[in-house]
Amino acid sequence: MSQGTSDIAASAPDALDAGRPGAAEAAALAEAEANPSPARWMDVALEAFSAYRFDAGHAAVARALTLDPDALMARWAAFQFPRAAAPATATDADAFVARWSAGLAEFEALDFDDPRWAAQVWSCIGQCTAFYLHYVTDAIAEQARYGALVHRMMAALSPSPALSAPRMRARRRIVFVSAYLREHTVARLFLPLFARLDPASFDVHGIALGGAPDALVHDLPPHVTLHRANVPADIWRDHLRRLAPDVIVYLDIGMHPVSQALAALRLAPVQAVLWGHPVTTGLPTIDWVLSPDAMEPTDGASHYTERLFRLPGLGHALRRSPPPAAVASTLRRAPGNIELLCPQSVYKLLPGHDALFARILARLPRARLHLIAHEQAHVREWLAARMAPTLAAHGVDPVGVVLHPMLPLPEYLALARDCDLGLDSVGWSGGMSSIDLLSQGLPIVTVAGRLMRSRQTAALLQRLGAPELVAINEEDYVERAVALANDTPRRDALAARLRENAPRLYQNDDAAAGLAEFLATVQATG
Repeated sequence: MSQGTSDIAASAPDALDAGRPGAAEAAALAEAEANPSPARWMDVALEAFSAYRFDAGHAAVARALTLDPDALMARWAAFQFPRAAAPATATDADAFVARWSAGLAEFEALDFDDPRWAAQVWSCIGQCTAFYLHYVTDAIAEQARYGALVHRMMAALSPSPALSAPRMRARRRIVFVSAYLREHTVARLFLPLFARLDPASFDVHGIALGGAPDALVHDLPPHVTLHRANVPADIWRDHLRRLAPDVIVYLDIGMHPVSQALAALRLAPVQAVLWGHPVTTGLPTIDWVLSPDAMEPTDGASHYTERLFRLPGLGHALRRSPPPAAVASTLRRAPGNIELLCPQSVYKLLPGHDALFARILARLPRARLHLIAHEQAHVREWLAARMAPTLAAHGVDPVGVVLHPMLPLPEYLALARDCDLGLDSVGWSGGMSSIDLLSQGLPIVTVAGRLMRSRQTAALLQRLGAPELVAINEEDYVERAVALANDTPRRDALAARLRENAPRLYQNDDAAAGLAEFLATVQATG
């Protein structure tokens, strides 16, 4: 093994990655129709779900269940996947949560010591996480149930031997794990934390599920050994057992099935999760959640099944990169127009946002709202259709909402520079996207909610000395947005203040020191 990398052999590409071509779904459909079986119909379903064709996915799930009502992979998908990328109405949101809860209850009633069910565990756990549920509800109670179930299912599939006695080492062995060790928010926020750990005190290893690009390896300091491969979960499980870490830190849990599966096993005396996906895991095998003190409310500990360790400040060690080469603006704006930007994903844009945005646009007849909600055109079209009746009810022309595809970073920043005001999503705020926009000097109006995930932008604004952009409720959000949109001198002054204070978003030595202290002192509790 050479310094900075691992010699784990690569295997077949991860079949769980999204964004598969339509041809793959068509081929799976042809095979299922010619040689029907539950597994083949589930191939069709997962191809459809990965393309955000939810109706087609559920139709294929139904075909699988017709052939075998006990096919757990189909029963699992039936409640995990929604009917659309986001709810069409508040009633639909409630119905999804109810369907999810009922589906989970069916699995809670199963005895996974029964070989008939144990043999089907990975077809469920390896299929998906509860990702869609997380955006629709606060998910605390649901995640506690879900985590307990996933742990029980993984125990049936992969019984965990008792951990051997801690090895006497001169340095604590720390392993961090993620499927997103590439150009991704998770890597940008958290890799610098581990790169800054003192090699005299820590033996640092990274697990790149699904592999990692060479550029990332080259950016890591030589004292960090990166293990990267596209291998099944059981290979990673065995590799982690051989590494015998003192502490495992998952950078995120809840987005990738393999991360969740590994986290459901006891592979180290202490296991923690960072805030790459800020939802409690519910897993009894995750002891700690490491979350930014600046973003957590005073009662934050009650929002997690894990013990809460408050990382100082903003909880990351993000380095400010040189800005990408500027690109020419493609935004055509008429004199006097006001350009508003909300770059949050469709998952965060619950139906209440339609009226929130419509109320603002109704009072700003020369405004346009730019959304960057999804990479798939048909999902953007679905969102536009959902918003249209609410816009019409407020007298707003739908042409006032412009839906963009996902943009490369230079084009994204160019759009931000062309806009006058940012509008944050309510309930689940921007994180990395808000850092990028605020560093450009774009004021963002936000609301600080009850949970940490709704307080990210608010914490950034407090750090930048712009608390006047934090509304107390949705009514106040509308008023502040309208007032700022109509006040160019005030917006310009705010933009100048944000740009001047932008280095505060990146100067987070306190977070790196806090993580080091935690890793040096934390002990197993059970």
